[in-house]
Amino acid sequence: MVEEVIEGWAANKLSGEIPRLIYWNEVLQYLGLRGNNLVGTLSPDMCQLTGLCDVRNNSLTGTIPENLGNCTAFQAIALPSRSWILSYNKVTGEIPFNIGFLQVATLSWQGNQLPGQIPSVIGLMQALALLDLSCNTLSGLIPPILGNLTYTEKLYLHGNKLTGSIPPELGNMTKLHYLELNDNRLTGHIPPELGRLTDLFDLNVSNNNLDEHIPDNLSSCTNLNSLNVHGNKLNGTIPPAFQRLESMTYLNLSSNNLMAPIPIELSQIGNLVTLDLSSNRISGSIPSSLGDLEHLQKLNLSKNELTGFIPAEFGNLSSVMEIDLSNNHISGPIPQELGQLQNVLLLKVENNNLSGDVMSLVNCLSLTVLNVSYNNLVGDIPTGKNFSRFSPDSFIGNPGLCGYWLSSPCHASHPTEREDESGRAYGLELGLDMTCYLVSHLLIQ
Repeated sequence: MVEEVIEGWAANKLSGEIPRLIYWNEVLQYLGLRGNNLVGTLSPDMCQLTGLCDVRNNSLTGTIPENLGNCTAFQAIALPSRSWILSYNKVTGEIPFNIGFLQVATLSWQGNQLPGQIPSVIGLMQALALLDLSCNTLSGLIPPILGNLTYTEKLYLHGNKLTGSIPPELGNMTKLHYLELNDNRLTGHIPPELGRLTDLFDLNVSNNNLDEHIPDNLSSCTNLNSLNVHGNKLNGTIPPAFQRLESMTYLNLSSNNLMAPIPIELSQIGNLVTLDLSSNRISGSIPSSLGDLEHLQKLNLSKNELTGFIPAEFGNLSSVMEIDLSNNHISGPIPQELGQLQNVLLLKVENNNLSGDVMSLVNCLSLTVLNVSYNNLVGDIPTGKNFSRFSPDSFIGNPGLCGYWLSSPCHASHPTEREDESGRAYGLELGLDMTCYLVSHLLIQ
């Protein structure tokens, strides 16, 4: 039998409805209609397809056909080719309960308007390598039975209205590379069982209502490249065991209630590109060893309770493009070593207790955003080089700063005038002395 693939119809501005007869083509294995302007509803005749159906990025409406779980035509082709991709349409209605009988490798329905709960029977779809139900309006709990999907590599449930806790059973999905649960309404703690996911590459649980501490067990996910827990209610300390995550390039623990000092062990994550610990309650001084992160491009420690100085070792961050230390209690001068940062585009240190001048930043020629406002800085604000890019708002709140930008000219010293004044005073004093001498001399005579 000759196999037929309709793939050249993708992204061709096709409009109208999909003809029902197209599904009955006995030799059609791949229906690729993605990226068009197709409208109408999904036909129950879709079950006649024997392979991949890709109708993503259209304007299809209606509900998912009730008979979808009874589609048996897929059994005729190899498993990796069995896919249903309906993402980024306008499909509504709950996911059919019999979906669990559909044996496909890819089920990608993100970016629709699917309501209701995730059917537990999806946990029976043992062939799934990718399950993407993200960016819908799904609610209710994450079914613990999803932990049975031991061959699934990618699980995307983000951007819904899911509630309840993260099932510890997800720790059984040992093939998992991507776990995206962010932007839901999840509560409870991060299960320590997730530490069993040693192949995990990306873990995102940001923008939920998770609390308690970050489990040390996550340090067992030694292949983890990205960890994002931003925007929760996590407390406790940053696990020093994170130093084992040597593959990590992105670490975002911001907008939580984390306390205690920054562990110096974080400087052992040598591949870090982004480190964001902002908007917590972290105290103590900034570890100078963070200056050893040679690949670091973005460092955000703002809105904490940090004290001490800006480490001079930050001058070694040769790749850094953004540094935000604003809204802390940092004191001391801006290190001269920061002038070595030729790639830095943004530097924010406002609302601290910094002293000294800003002259060291003249050599940061790539700097386009600077804010040193509301500190105790003094001296003249340079007008040349990169400083011509900055507005007066970058410097306000420093009574000791002066210069063109603040319309507050610095009072230059004029030694000649002082010498003249001193000379005049000296002459007057000498004249008075001579007068007193002459008067006293005449009286004696």
